[in-house]
Amino acid sequence: MTEKTNKELILVIDDEESIRDGCRQALEKSGYAVITAENGEEGIRIAKERKPEIAFVDLKMPSISGTEVIDILSRDIPDIVLVIITGYASIVSAVESMKKGAYDYIPKPFTPDQLRAVVKRGFDHRNLKIEARMLRTEKEEMERNFITFVSHEMRSPLLVIEQYLEALRTVAGGCLDKNANDIIDRCNKRIHGLKALVEHWLDISRIESGVFATEKKPVDIPGIIMRGVEEMAPLYHIRELSIETDISEGIPEITGDEESLVRVIVNIMGNASKYTPGGGKVSIRARHDEYYVRISISDTGTGIPQEKLPFIFEPFYRVKGKKEEARGSGLGLNFCKRIMEAHGGKIEASSQVGKGTTFVLELPR
Repeated sequence: MTEKTNKELILVIDDEESIRDGCRQALEKSGYAVITAENGEEGIRIAKERKPEIAFVDLKMPSISGTEVIDILSRDIPDIVLVIITGYASIVSAVESMKKGAYDYIPKPFTPDQLRAVVKRGFDHRNLKIEARMLRTEKEEMERNFITFVSHEMRSPLLVIEQYLEALRTVAGGCLDKNANDIIDRCNKRIHGLKALVEHWLDISRIESGVFATEKKPVDIPGIIMRGVEEMAPLYHIRELSIETDISEGIPEITGDEESLVRVIVNIMGNASKYTPGGGKVSIRARHDEYYVRISISDTGTGIPQEKLPFIFEPFYRVKGKKEEARGSGLGLNFCKRIMEAHGGKIEASSQVGKGTTFVLELPR
C-alpha cells in the first residue's frame, strides 16, 4: 500500500484481493496515491480518517453492502466522489447506487484504461462540485453584504427627501393647491414604502447572520396578540373591518423575542386588511397543548389560488388580486417565516378563493 501526501488519493474498497491489487497498480502508474480496504467497515474507517478524493466501492460485499457504504460516505464526506464496482452491471443496481450518492459505476471485468477514464471523469466532477459550492457560498455572502450596504445607503437619502418634502409644504404654506399637496402626499407614501422595504431587507440580513432577536425572554402570547390588534385597530376602523379574538385560558409563556413576534402578527393582519373588502372580518384564535402554542389568523378576504400558496413565503413573491396590482414589497411573509423558524416554530397557510385565508403560527412551549 503506497501513498504520498502530495498526490491525489483514491480509496478502493473490494473484498477481492485481485481487484484491489489491479486497481492499485493501474492507478499508481498514472501518478495517483492509492489505499485499499477489503470490506465496508474498514473502508468507512479509512475514508473518514484519510479523506480520499475518490472511492471505488464494490457493490456486493459481506457484512455491509456497497450501497450502505455509499450512503454513509456521501453523508459524512460531502466532497468525496463515489464510484461503484459491480459484477452485476444492471441499470437497476446502478441507478439505486446513484440515488444513494454514487457518481458513476464500472462493471467487472474492466481494463486499466477504463478505470483511468472513470477516475478522470470523477476528478473533473469533484472539481466542478467544489467550485459550484464555493461560488454558491460567495454568491450568498455577496447578497448579504449587498442588501446590508444598499439598505444603509438608502436610509439617509430617504430621510432627507422626506424632510425636504415636509419643509416644502411648511414653507409654501397655503400657496400649494390641492394638486401640489396630492403630489407631496403620493411622494411621502412612496418614501414610506421604500423605508419599510429597507427595514425588511435589514431584518432578513440580521436573521441570516444570526444577530436578530438574540435576547430571548419569556413572552406572553395573549399580550403580543393584543398589542398587534391595538396597533392595527385604527387601520381596520378606516377600512371598515372588524376584529374578533378568541384566546383560550391558561396559555403558557414561550421563550422568544416579543417585538419580532408582534411584528409577525401585525404583518399578517396587515395582509388580511389589504385583501379583505369593507365589512369583512379578521378572526384571531390562540390555543395550546402540551407541546405547542398555536395562533390562527383568518380573514374573509379574496383568498389565494391553490397554485400560488406554495410560493407566498418566498422573498419578493406577491399575490395579485383580481382587480388590483400586487401590493407590498413581497418580503413581509418571508420575514414572518424566518422569525418563526428563529423561534423553533413554523408558519403555514390555507386558503379558498372568495372565502378567505388562514395563517397558523406554531411555537414550541
